[in-house]
Amino acid sequence: MIDRIVFILSMMVVLTGSVSAFPVNQPSPSFFECKVRPYYKYRHDGKAGRAVTLVFKGSKLYGPATIRVSCDSVTEETSVNEPEGAGEVEVLLPAGAGVDKPCQVRIAVIAPRTALYRSVIVPPQRQWTVYIYPHSHVDIGYTNTQEFVRKLHMRNIDVAIGLAQKTQHYPEGSRFVWNPEASWVTEQYLKSASPEKRKRFIEAVKKGWICLDGDYANLNTSACSDEELLRLFHESNKIQAVTGVPIKTMVQMDVAGASWGITQAAYQNGIRGFLCFPNIGTIRRPWEHQPFYWVAPDGKSKIFFLQALPYGFGYNIKGSKIGLYKIQGNDSTLDRIRTDSPLVNFIDPLIFEETAKLEAAGSPYSLFVMPWSLADNSLIDADLPDAVRLWNEKYAYPKLIIAGAQHIMDDFERRYQDIIPEIKGDYTEYWTDGLGSDARRIGLYRHAKENLVQAETAWSMLNDKKPAPCGLIDSAWKDCLLGAEHTWGYQDPKAPLAKQIEQTKAGYFENAFKLGEQLLDKTFRPIEVAGSNKIAVVNTLSWDRDGLVTLSADQSAGGDRVLDEKGKAVPSQRLSTGELVFLAKQVPALGTARYTVEKGKPAVRKGCTVKNNVLSNGILSVTIDPQTGDISGIRNLKTGREYVDKQSEYRINGYYYSRSRDSTGRIYSPTHVAVKVKENGPLVASVVVESEAEGCNWLRREVKLVLDQPWVDIDNSLDKISTRVKEDINFGFAFNVPGGTTRLDIPWGVMIPEYDQLPGGNRNWLTFQRWVDISNKNAGVTWTSIEAPLIELGGMTASHLLGGAYGHRNWYKTLTATQPLFSWVLNNHWGTNFPLEQGGVMHFHYGILPHGAYDPVAANRFGLEQNRPLLAVPVGEKPAAGPRVKIGNPRVFISVLKQSDDGKGMILRLRSVSDKPEKALLSWPGGEPREIYSCLADEKPGSEVKGDRTLLPYGTVSYYLKW
Repeated sequence: MIDRIVFILSMMVVLTGSVSAFPVNQPSPSFFECKVRPYYKYRHDGKAGRAVTLVFKGSKLYGPATIRVSCDSVTEETSVNEPEGAGEVEVLLPAGAGVDKPCQVRIAVIAPRTALYRSVIVPPQRQWTVYIYPHSHVDIGYTNTQEFVRKLHMRNIDVAIGLAQKTQHYPEGSRFVWNPEASWVTEQYLKSASPEKRKRFIEAVKKGWICLDGDYANLNTSACSDEELLRLFHESNKIQAVTGVPIKTMVQMDVAGASWGITQAAYQNGIRGFLCFPNIGTIRRPWEHQPFYWVAPDGKSKIFFLQALPYGFGYNIKGSKIGLYKIQGNDSTLDRIRTDSPLVNFIDPLIFEETAKLEAAGSPYSLFVMPWSLADNSLIDADLPDAVRLWNEKYAYPKLIIAGAQHIMDDFERRYQDIIPEIKGDYTEYWTDGLGSDARRIGLYRHAKENLVQAETAWSMLNDKKPAPCGLIDSAWKDCLLGAEHTWGYQDPKAPLAKQIEQTKAGYFENAFKLGEQLLDKTFRPIEVAGSNKIAVVNTLSWDRDGLVTLSADQSAGGDRVLDEKGKAVPSQRLSTGELVFLAKQVPALGTARYTVEKGKPAVRKGCTVKNNVLSNGILSVTIDPQTGDISGIRNLKTGREYVDKQSEYRINGYYYSRSRDSTGRIYSPTHVAVKVKENGPLVASVVVESEAEGCNWLRREVKLVLDQPWVDIDNSLDKISTRVKEDINFGFAFNVPGGTTRLDIPWGVMIPEYDQLPGGNRNWLTFQRWVDISNKNAGVTWTSIEAPLIELGGMTASHLLGGAYGHRNWYKTLTATQPLFSWVLNNHWGTNFPLEQGGVMHFHYGILPHGAYDPVAANRFGLEQNRPLLAVPVGEKPAAGPRVKIGNPRVFISVLKQSDDGKGMILRLRSVSDKPEKALLSWPGGEPREIYSCLADEKPGSEVKGDRTLLPYGTVSYYLKW
């Protein structure tokens, strides 16, 4: 039969005159293999057909042949003619075959001298759409100076607009668009652009050539405070007002993870989507290409979240072949990267490998997202539109589309909205360990943002008729954001350029702190009377409060006796430092109380004492171990409850130092300990523990109690020896709370470790905002660290083996113990980006509030009071600052009360610490505002408000007020 077919085909060739097409003397293949390809190509009818390559064995296929393909009851024939012989021939399956389900494909190759047959099962292969997000990863520094980087990203915008304009005739999907990635880039561009460039930029945004995302920069979001997170979108709100194009997405490059609080902060700013492109870490596996709606702690606010491919693949595939010198803008003759072969060093085979993994895992989505950046702070890859055009001409699927974040989000929601799950929890960040590389300035940064909120609130209390210094406030908040931005230093910290970059970074923290101090000074200047013996104590919080007020020697030169407004003497004490302290009682919420300093003896009252290394204030007794200097006991004098875990190898406020070169893993504790009484009541009692300590020239720990205050104050200071040896410093806190639940105050929420953490989030170290509480059903402690935000739970788990990007395989997957607690104040783990060493005098303040069962109101108030102390100003008459608003529900407090950015009203923002819906119970002691509107963080007045609004659990609401 086969011989007859060969004879007939041979005669056909002769009759048609195609004798040369049939080389009679050439051998024929003996069989063929089928290689099923992971792509589709366009068939003759314009439809997509699955590609199968026939690989001939024994010989090439010569001359004419007919290839018959049968699949799913459809048979198609294709004629080929290979006079020179073909080792492979690609055929396309019928349209629709092998897309959703496996199919049996029967293939026959009929040639003049042979007929070969084969059957193959073709597994399903989706028709993937691949979105490419072109960008240049914004590291504000790292590759060069901050100014060099700024100019590079600004130039990229000009190049991008030109490239987009030139490719508008390209097929859809291959037309160039550009993502500046961070609104810091756009802000800098618009600030310096000529009117013509500014107009061109706005037109490009309107046309979709430039796609804008909302966040200011790639921040360590869990290092931020609640108001700071809202400020993350402040600039993008301004930019969308300029362009008229809404910004509904944010992106986060490099940083692995994000604070749960970002969900509510983003939602409050109109952001509805978050695309995350991390670098490396354990978080790739749990969430990559698995979108979800990230639900805020309030249970209602939610944003679309997609973690896509790490941004570094662009460098691995192409950038590394060209070289960092060129792609990072060091060659002044280049303003873009262009080659003669756009498809060389492109996305294959990566895209086939990655989509195959998703198909094998059963992913329900047929969309794949990948960023495209040649490196950190790189020039634009001008090959991209041509590469995509040529790819799409070659392949029907995967189909490539150059796009921005909103286009990507919109397509996911259009196709899959009904199956995208809702997820709650904190995606605890990894790169925050770098905060320990510059401990002193992180302390300045944490003070700065609390000062800013206090200054804005105090201004609304004292200067409501005067325009707030918005320019100064904006500058200070931007310095805070640039401090929290994930770039710290140079890629090679040993290079001379590193110091310049590190100094500029340090300037952000120092400027933020300085501006915060200036704002407070500017706020109080109208009421301040230098040299006056009358002191106004200002409370910027929304509840009446007590507190210790400290006056300098100059402020208290009038005497040692302090009187309240009724002329009654209040407890006061002249300290060994020359300062005068007094106890202010029930200072009104958002109000002031005036005290007078006069000559005479302090009001004497039996109060705090120190005896035999035991401090007491009538509420607590605190015992100092004379051998170690640690706190070995904290006892409630009324209940007798002990709050130090006597069974633990650690105590309270123990100093622990380790270094990587010590192969024994030794942890060093202080030596040559000396305990001295510093203050011995009656208002303040304190002891100072001085010692020698590894890693330091000296260590000094002061423990203090205050009359009538049920908490312990700790002030640790040390003179750090600068070294490049990898090292850690921790202060340990082993509390006696058996079976206690640990809760962390995070921006716009409260997080229980492990329970509220997403799979893949960091378990080795965490950050908190203002307080940590460890409580069981009967007792607990609320703890705060003012300057140092990093903690470790259960042990010192962030050794040098874990620190830095390259230790990610050793990171914990689960957190099984949350006691004891360690304040991880300092490290130099990283070998890139962060300073290699730090030295000098540093301070770390802690507060410990022992209590009964967990009370979110008490915990929150303690944390805020410790971070926003009462402010003292010498005045003449008492400032006319009565509270404009009062909150009747203690589970709701004021996050900020400030002048609106437009200068026409006031912004009142409330936050709930309750896990249930709550009414704020607002009242207006100074008269109800004539207009009350709802608003979001953008401060645009919304609908008019009548009556009280309900706050969702851990929710926030904002009001726009006009008096």
